[in-house]
Amino acid sequence: MLAPLTSEPIALAARCVHRIESGRGVEIVCVRGAIWVTQERDPRDFVLMAGQSAVLDKAGLAVVYAFKDALITAGAAWQLPAGGHGQPTRHHERACA
Repeated sequence: MLAPLTSEPIALAARCVHRIESGRGVEIVCVRGAIWVTQERDPRDFVLMAGQSAVLDKAGLAVVYAFKDALITAGAAWQLPAGGHGQPTRHHERACA
C-alpha cells in the first residue's frame, strides 16, 4: 500500500506493511504495537516499540512492517530554525500508549 505522508494515525494489522517513497526527513512514530523500519540501500534497521520514533535519512523507499497490530504516524520531522534556537516549526500531538 502506498499512502500520502500524514501525521494522522495509520493502523497496521499484524504482518502488514506500509510503504513510504522518498522518505528522507520523515519521522515514523510507533504509537501502539511493535514495528520494524527498513530503508532502501541502508544496512541499518530500526525496531520501534510504542512511544518510540525514528527519522528516515535516506531518499529511497522505506518499509514499515507491523510485528503485531500497530498504530503509527508518518510525517515531516520537527526542525529547529537555523542556529538551533526557538520552537519547532511543526507542532503535532502524539497519543501515549
